[in-house]
Amino acid sequence: MTRNFLSKILAQKREIVAQLRRDSSVNRLCDHALETRRTAAPHRLLQALKSESPRLKIIAEFKRRSPSAGTIRGNLSADEIAHRYERGGACAISVLTDEAHFGGSIADLRIVRSTTTLPILRKDFIVDPIQVYEGAIAGADAVLLIVAALSDSLLCGLRQVAEDQLGLDALIEVHTSNELRRALNAGANIIGVNNRNLQTFQVSLETSERLIAEAPHDKIMISESGLQNAQSLGRLHELGFDGFLIGETLMRASDAEKALRDLIGSAHFQPAGIGISADRIRPHQDAAAAGKMRALPIQIKICGITNARDAKACIDLGAQMIGLNFYPQSARYIQPEVARQIVQTLPTNTRAVGVFVDGNADAIRKTANIAGLRCIQLHGKFSPDITRELASEFHVIRAFATHTHFRPEDVALFPNCDALIDAHHPDLRGGTGQTCNWQDARAALAFARFLILSGGLNTRNVGRAIKAVAPHAVDVCSGVETAPGVKDHRAIEQFISAVRVAERSVCATSTHKSPQCHPERSEGSRITS
Repeated sequence: MTRNFLSKILAQKREIVAQLRRDSSVNRLCDHALETRRTAAPHRLLQALKSESPRLKIIAEFKRRSPSAGTIRGNLSADEIAHRYERGGACAISVLTDEAHFGGSIADLRIVRSTTTLPILRKDFIVDPIQVYEGAIAGADAVLLIVAALSDSLLCGLRQVAEDQLGLDALIEVHTSNELRRALNAGANIIGVNNRNLQTFQVSLETSERLIAEAPHDKIMISESGLQNAQSLGRLHELGFDGFLIGETLMRASDAEKALRDLIGSAHFQPAGIGISADRIRPHQDAAAAGKMRALPIQIKICGITNARDAKACIDLGAQMIGLNFYPQSARYIQPEVARQIVQTLPTNTRAVGVFVDGNADAIRKTANIAGLRCIQLHGKFSPDITRELASEFHVIRAFATHTHFRPEDVALFPNCDALIDAHHPDLRGGTGQTCNWQDARAALAFARFLILSGGLNTRNVGRAIKAVAPHAVDVCSGVETAPGVKDHRAIEQFISAVRVAERSVCATSTHKSPQCHPERSEGSRITS
């Protein structure tokens, strides 16, 4: 691409914007955008990229063609690709809305918004606030701002409109050290390093390798363009990149879902449990060491959520996970469509967990996809083969009941899953009010990559349970209810407070034995996980 061609693109875009301004009232579009954003969660892309999820974070892009590659796959629909990207594990979806050069449209963005709960990035040559308003109305959670295409004042103004006025995120794209400096001066929070030179179309990953060394440690850094294999992602991740924007590689794949899953699975190294970094996992560690090495703070899961109000209260009060029950015989059962409505209200760094009892993989997969879930919890007779199959698509929690036939070493048969240790009940799965055998749970730590303690926990006993087991997370259901499926918000607050008190007590008594109780991060280099 020549400089004149880039200038031509921008000139065409300004003509389109001028026509949009003639056809629409800027003030009316602004009001519409503000009204749309009033009920939307703010800064969803930023939250997704900052999430402690162990998955490699990939923004998967939908585009039909590009000036450099020509037509990529023009016959694919936006909703079909969005479904594949969500199932494949994308943390967000980028939608090209430029029509002249990429074959996209704002209609594609609307279609993707109606298809997925993932954060959506509007990718275009944005040169005017009216395009930001248009994107927000269509359902975008973020917009791309290209430093090379904007003056300093316009860059700063567009970022303020997106982030400060509308609660969107701005992914500010740079290619040179000077552009990085300009992005920082404009207040960038998310910086994308484009490995493609927009003037020559030449691609070099050395651009990312060079600029990451110049980036402040408190900025979210994304590498873009030319990313084709897990080795490249792994190397850039180790250098400090927080995520990756990938388009052509996925669009050319015969199976975009599998291609994305393969990139994530191959490049994120040893899978880790919820809330614990990969370097903390030690297979078959002894129980005492497992207790000392658990990542603080202890994660908290509130199960049996049946409505958005209770879900919001759980998250506002400090829980990291909620459980949605799809067992028809449970008093807390909800329809997948209702679950999806709840999930759509949650911050992107909240893990919504679908609870299943028995059933086959296809039925579980269908329900989870309808509900928009990325994490499932399995109770009953699930073999290692079935859980391994599901673990290739979802984050899986395998439940174990501590009855007379339970053997802690059985947890090791499911290395791709987190372990939830629950009480045994002949008829019910969860929410029984019965405590599990804490001694067995403690023994299971030796075989679990990540252990969640469940079964009859409440404000009165959770402190003792934490001291006895030292789990990575705790799960509560009936202990914070006024009736099945009706949460007591005051009880939730008290439960979470009790967890934090016990956590501090455990840490205080073990700090002299385990320096990892409060892991310190060096401020002299970018933090990687």
